[in-house]
Amino acid sequence: MYKIGEFSRINKISQRMLRYYDEKGLLIPKKDETNGYRYYTNEDISKGNKIKLLRKYHFSIDEIKNVLEMDSTTLKESYEQKIAELYEKTIEYYQLIEEMKTYIEPKNKINRINTYDVFRGVRKSFHAICIREIVDEKGLELLIDQLLISINKTNPILVGKHLAIFYSMEGGNYTQFDVEVCQPIIVEEEVKDTRIKFFEEENYIYTIHIGNYDSISYAYSALYDWAHLNGYCLDGPFIEKYYTDAFITLDRDEYVTEVSIAIKKR
Repeated sequence: MYKIGEFSRINKISQRMLRYYDEKGLLIPKKDETNGYRYYTNEDISKGNKIKLLRKYHFSIDEIKNVLEMDSTTLKESYEQKIAELYEKTIEYYQLIEEMKTYIEPKNKINRINTYDVFRGVRKSFHAICIREIVDEKGLELLIDQLLISINKTNPILVGKHLAIFYSMEGGNYTQFDVEVCQPIIVEEEVKDTRIKFFEEENYIYTIHIGNYDSISYAYSALYDWAHLNGYCLDGPFIEKYYTDAFITLDRDEYVTEVSIAIKKR
């Protein structure tokens, strides 16, 4: 039986943290009814080591509480899920680090200014596999992942690059988008897949944004200005078509994105 100070030194866990674990129901000392003191046991040493290990593996307190009660099979699944989360975080941090390096280590970086020439055309009708959700910026990447996985499973004939349609959200969270990701495909016969949509032919304008998405709003602005100066109204959601993105290059400055929107005469 160990008092809290003794147990703290043995396990190298601060007394403050031990009290916190007690409060959260992770590591509860036993109470001696004869003197009212609370003690830890050798069994608690093993449990304390497990908690330290799980914290090292970035499990939250709530997750640790569940993990401590799992059998070996469920524990393995929990570890696999955490590995996937950490791997995803690793990629995210790597991309952020590489982006930040460009500000402190230019290394012959080419300075590029987008001129945003605006073009008018007719978008022919097409079919596409689509998935629509409300997501944040990170969720958009995952949604495109989900779309590509779906495409690999069904193996349709693709027509061009995947794209994202951004619908307006009134009074919503400004960090989230109502977005539909789509991959145009050839449909040779009638299908019952509810994910496949038909898009009508329409007049539209578009411009090309080169570089990362931090300044893509200027491309949107160029389309607004062109429509206003040439007697057109914007008629629908904005569409981003990704010619070069994270699936092709790790260099965000090499991204190539077409931004477009349908128009009609005033």
